[in-house]
Order: sequence, then C-alpha cells, then structure tokens
Amino acid sequence: MKKNKFIALFVFLAISSEIFGQLSVSSYSIYALGVNTTQNKKLSAELKVFGNRLAEDILLEPTILFNFAPKEYHLFSVGIGLNFMPFGSFDRIYALTVPMQLQIFPLTDMKKLSLLIELTPEFIVEETINLRHLWGFRYNFGN
Repeated sequence: MKKNKFIALFVFLAISSEIFGQLSVSSYSIYALGVNTTQNKKLSAELKVFGNRLAEDILLEPTILFNFAPKEYHLFSVGIGLNFMPFGSFDRIYALTVPMQLQIFPLTDMKKLSLLIELTPEFIVEETINLRHLWGFRYNFGN
C-alpha cells in the first residue's frame, strides 16, 4: 500500500512538471522540503514534505499558490493548502493552510537561487489556529 502511494506521488510530480514546464526545489531549514512548479505564471503548485518525524507521522502539504507580479528583487505569493498524514492510522487530515511566501533574489546575476520566507496560518482540524513560519532557500531548475 505504501509503495502505491509513493508511485502516485511520483506520477503527480511528473505530470505537474510536464504541465508547468519548470520545477524548483525548496529547503525550509530542517523542517520541510518542497517541490514547486514555475512561479512565472499566475498560479503555481507546491508539495511540501515535513519529514522531521516518525515515518507514520510524516506530513504532506499540497498547495496552490497565486503569484503576484514579480519585482526585480522579490516575488510574493499567497495560497491555500491541505496538510495531511498519508501513512497515519486515523485522523489523516491535520490542517487547512493559507501560506504567504516572500521569495527574495539577493543575487541579481543569479535569479535561480532565492531566499524564501513563509508565514502560514494553520487551521488545525477540531483544535485551534496555529501560526507557522518557515524560512529557507529555493533553487529553480528552469530559466
């Protein structure tokens, strides 16, 4: 069963890379790893994996982001996502998220590498609201 979920995840990433043409990878300090579609369009997608926990407690978070018009040194995006545990035995859905990302390009000659800051309200199921913050780096493999 777990093997089928990994295959489905791989197919999702392969399809999304064909649809949007470019991929980028983000590392959010030690908390998460993300794979993104291009931010050059109004809508983009991201899949985060929160792997700093036991295997059955790993969290996945697919997100759809609206990208505002890019500026010379930064890009701002707002989205909506679903944080869930695909391998959990019960209560698989953890939270509804509203990520706000600021991508900063400190090196004007190298726009493929950027600093990434994210602030995300998490509406945790049957609990409360949490405010999550992540920071890290993003590398864009496209143009």
